[in-house]
Amino acid sequence: MSGVTVESAVYGALAHGDENSAQASDVKSALQNAINSMDSIVVINNDNMGVDPSPGNTKHFGATITRDGGTFYYACQEGQKVDFQHGGTPSA
Repeated sequence: MSGVTVESAVYGALAHGDENSAQASDVKSALQNAINSMDSIVVINNDNMGVDPSPGNTKHFGATITRDGGTFYYACQEGQKVDFQHGGTPSA
């Protein structure tokens, strides 16, 4: 186990950039499973997140995790690789 706990995670897009067409999914469980099976380094994509909440649109991702007694925030675009054992923005 990685020692990383996912508190929340969301993955989605504004369909065709339309501000009234948010399409997103709660991917907390999928992210926790990916972190545990991939030694904390995860490529954020439809396969690892278990869903494509906005087909044909580039997705974005955000998560809050805890590790080493602290809370950290992450964000990235679909296709990027994130190391959840390092980095992230610590909570204030």
